[in-house]
Amino acid sequence: MTTHCPLFVDRTAIKSNIIVHRNKATPAKNVVEIRTILGVRASDNLQHAELMLLVEGEEDRAALKALVAHGSKVLAAALAQGSLGIESIQGGSNLSYKLSQVREALCSAHCFLDHDAAGLKASNKAEQDGLLTMADVHFSTCNGLKEAEIEDLYDEGLYSAMLLNKYGVSTQSPKFKGAGKWSGRLREAFKHQGKPWSDPIEARVKADVAELASANASTALNAHRKGCVEALVAALEMKLAAISEGKK
Repeated sequence: MTTHCPLFVDRTAIKSNIIVHRNKATPAKNVVEIRTILGVRASDNLQHAELMLLVEGEEDRAALKALVAHGSKVLAAALAQGSLGIESIQGGSNLSYKLSQVREALCSAHCFLDHDAAGLKASNKAEQDGLLTMADVHFSTCNGLKEAEIEDLYDEGLYSAMLLNKYGVSTQSPKFKGAGKWSGRLREAFKHQGKPWSDPIEARVKADVAELASANASTALNAHRKGCVEALVAALEMKLAAISEGKK
């Protein structure tokens, strides 16, 4: 059986893919050769990537790039070489679409999503669509929180001074304490202290916090809440190792 469908490509064992061209059948040497023969056009982000980490927002992408690089020399090298890429899906509802794009570009994928209703719904849909398994996704889980996002994983000391100096908002507000996810608690803290709140303000604050996390990757994570990021790092290392083994 022969096919031009990229979904049948085995990325874990590249040489098991046989290219038939000009009446000759030879084992594939690399993904680029397979892409070329199938006419697959990958975006710039996917052109050289072997593994793509999909995250919900640009703030997550910026922060996780620094956090996973700090957590692993292997991942730092893969990011520098472009074999590991991180891309924002611009909201959980786009997860299945982005996973389809990654698959068509003959890349492996992994996801890091907010542990909330939207993130869980997107993950469940992608799993039902056959685009990922439970092993392909990690969530920003926090002990004691029913819902959590990446900002819940950070040490409060990372951003408390910035919020006070730039926005006039103190994290000592009783409204910031509690079991809700970070953005909800911060919204109530802003309102409690007489400050406006809107989607653009939330995006701006999250961008500021992500910039701090990126610049302070070694101390950004709360010591009691970094388990999910450490598990993500281990999973990405394992997938890259499997891809590398498949090339041999």
